[in-house]
Amino acid sequence: MALDRLLKGFADFRLGYYREHLDLFEKLAKEGQSPKILIVGCADARVDPGILTQTKPGDIFTVRNIGAIVPPAQIPPDERQHGTSAAIEFAVRGLEVEHVVILGHALCGGIAALVDGDKSAFADYDYLSTWTAVAQSVRDHALAELKGRSRAEILRAVEQASVVNSVGNLMGFPWIAERVAAGKLVLHAWWFNFAEGQLYAFNPETAAFDKVLGLDVRPTIDRSTAFSAVRPERLIATIAGRPPAF
Repeated sequence: MALDRLLKGFADFRLGYYREHLDLFEKLAKEGQSPKILIVGCADARVDPGILTQTKPGDIFTVRNIGAIVPPAQIPPDERQHGTSAAIEFAVRGLEVEHVVILGHALCGGIAALVDGDKSAFADYDYLSTWTAVAQSVRDHALAELKGRSRAEILRAVEQASVVNSVGNLMGFPWIAERVAAGKLVLHAWWFNFAEGQLYAFNPETAAFDKVLGLDVRPTIDRSTAFSAVRPERLIATIAGRPPAF
């Protein structure tokens, strides 16, 4: 059974990985965590940030939700529950991470539900459409600009543009914008195609996602970036100007 696999896995972890890295876990228990990177990823079971980046416990602070979405900052803060925003705040203000990565991916079910709208098999779900509506303007713009293109190409465009939109939303949090301006924080928009095992990073100069082929990856936003260059509309326009990919 599925749960048996988890319990067997934990037993293997205890006897194997935990014992082999006991010094690391003891250090983390005594000194606490001090990751330098926050990854906001999708809850999709096929895209695990820790496995994808081959990191160890303590290396990355991870937030996962449907679509790897960052909602706009609530200014001034209200008394509603803001789970993703709270996690981001803890990582940035509390742990003082130096990088924030928004990690979207191919074939994202949450973004597909957003693209399909009322025709989605999940249209009657209680919370899904409200959450993905954070990227509603991205979806509407893509449908208008890419009219006549295949669903697969529109879906990919919205997946990538939503990542860029989330990076833009990050800049709406004052304590993020201040750290970026001070050179203490760098923001990244990444998109992973697990079908081909390839990672892509958004290039603000070209408004396109470039293949990551080595260690030299241009940040989406740092203190030298013109924030106006980081807009999902520019990415969609770039995609619209290319021949259909599907």
